[in-house]
Amino acid sequence: MVNLKNIVETTLVPHTAFEDATQRLEQCFTYADGASEPICIAIVGESRTGKSRALEECFTRHPKARNSEGLTVPILRVKTPSKPTVKGLAELMLRAMNDPKFDTGTENAKTLRLQTLMHNTGTTMVMIDEFQHFYDKGSHKVMHHVADWLKILVDDSKVALVVAGLPTCRAVLDQNEQLAGRFLSPVFMPRFNWRDDDQREEFIGILGAFQDSIGAAFDLPRLDGPEMAFRCYCGTGGLIGYLTKFLRQAIWNALDANTKTIGLPGLLRAHDQAVWAKDGLVSLPSPFAKGFSTTPTDDLIARIKRIGTPSDELPAPVQRRRRAPGVPGIQAVLSAS
Repeated sequence: MVNLKNIVETTLVPHTAFEDATQRLEQCFTYADGASEPICIAIVGESRTGKSRALEECFTRHPKARNSEGLTVPILRVKTPSKPTVKGLAELMLRAMNDPKFDTGTENAKTLRLQTLMHNTGTTMVMIDEFQHFYDKGSHKVMHHVADWLKILVDDSKVALVVAGLPTCRAVLDQNEQLAGRFLSPVFMPRFNWRDDDQREEFIGILGAFQDSIGAAFDLPRLDGPEMAFRCYCGTGGLIGYLTKFLRQAIWNALDANTKTIGLPGLLRAHDQAVWAKDGLVSLPSPFAKGFSTTPTDDLIARIKRIGTPSDELPAPVQRRRRAPGVPGIQAVLSAS
């Protein structure tokens, strides 16, 4: 029986970039054992383009297991802390290896223990998510000590290395020649572009897959229809992560209301609840409002592409205007009235 609350997560969608990424990851895993040097690859893309989901797909294919010979950890996967240090990253990796004393010992002791555990558990691949944290955007500096430690770790352990992160993570590799020399060509996970015919058709195909799965249990507007597809694109900025959040929220709302009908008002409410689409875009129209124009103008597309991107600049502070000589201030005016 289908679990309706998880129907979005369990829907298999056609996604070329995602399939390419998972295929490359699987290839790295398969050929890592016995390679003359570590196989390294980077998964790069904006937030919500599916990078972590690609890692998860490969990770779940090769899970931890415990047998008569002990624990096996084919893939060691961790998420980079916001301000990485060798000690902190080593502790995270030891904890992921089920080391009960992950937070004890010196930096060198932790490293040696980690290498021993990786060897004893048959680790073939190390995955580092949120790799952009190796680069400090404020100071524009790379955490070279941590990057060098990671390079030595994979060299000595002879395992594949996969890193995933925002485009700024490329600066880590660009500024570390030895680390960059070990990496294959990166895999890019782009947001979908409505102006690109192939990408638009693929986005509509993804909506069709969700239509087939969700539509089997709920009565809702045809998601892959011409107008509704554009509404969905405008509501998510072409980011798959936002699309899944939005559709999942619509289903949860319908289940809570004990209804199998999800109309345009329901999609509007779900979008308002699920997608952080404001990002300073006060003038961005609500794509699921009845009066929304489904004409893809250049101005609208340009604003939609900013969904999910950080605001680089805060509004400038309001400058107080100097009062001309002889002109009374507001306090003088009020006290005289």
